[in-house]
Parts: sequence; structure tokens; C-alpha cells
Amino acid sequence: MPDWLTHVVIGLLLTELFSVKKKSVVLLGAILPDILPKIILLQLLVPLPIFNNKVLEAAHVPFIFFLGSMIAATLFRYRYWKIVWWLNLGALSHFLSDALLRHFGEGGVQLLYPLTSQKYTLNLLWQDQTYLLLVPVLLLYLLIRKYKK
Repeated sequence: MPDWLTHVVIGLLLTELFSVKKKSVVLLGAILPDILPKIILLQLLVPLPIFNNKVLEAAHVPFIFFLGSMIAATLFRYRYWKIVWWLNLGALSHFLSDALLRHFGEGGVQLLYPLTSQKYTLNLLWQDQTYLLLVPVLLLYLLIRKYKK
């Protein structure tokens, strides 16, 4: 998966392209699929009840993330469907950027999960080559910001 900085910059680009007012919600959606599975690491610091960590890893599946975003949208003081849309816009950018990566074994993103458990990948970049995605997206974002002013 691309690093969090790449996910954030792609999310920022989408906020400019779609003229999103609450950019932080899109950015949250862009990094949330990677953050949720990491919650299990809190057990190193704080004793947590034993639970199945597969539940947290399920956030990396678009359909499950959509269902979770419908629950999470109730926590925001803004229009419900806009929050759901913005969270999922960020998550979609996350899933598609993850689908660009090459994997040694069985890897990819389960884009069509309820219909099939097949994982999809475009096999374009290795994990250490995410700068090849980050740099052009960052330049495009800065160019759009400059011309929108």
C-alpha cells in the first residue's frame, strides 16, 4: 500500500477536483482503511479485550468501509449523506491507489467483495516506488490550487 502521505495528497487532489468544503473528512476517509487495522497495536501499550482483528482488517474492503462510513457519519455535525460521500471519496482514492501496487504473493484489493472475493491489482508500482505516484499528484494538486485562486 502507498504510504499515508501519498494517500493524503491524493485525497487533497480530489478535494480540489470536487470542490469539497470539509477537506478533513475526505482525508480521514483516505487514511482510515490503513489506520483501523493498526488499532490492534494499542494492545502493546494498553490491555484491550480480546477480539478478532479480522473485523478491523475488513475496513480495507470497499463494501465494508461503505457500511462503516454510514455508521461513522452519524458522529459528524454536517449533512449525513455528504459525510458518507466524502468519506467514501477518500476511501475510493485509497483503494484505487492500493490497486496500483505489485505484490509477490496473492495481493490486491477486493473491489467487488460482496460479489466475489477476488483481489484486483494493476501491478504498476512496487512498495518502494510510491514516490512515482506522489510527485506527479502533488504537482497536479499545487497546479490546481494555483489556478483556482
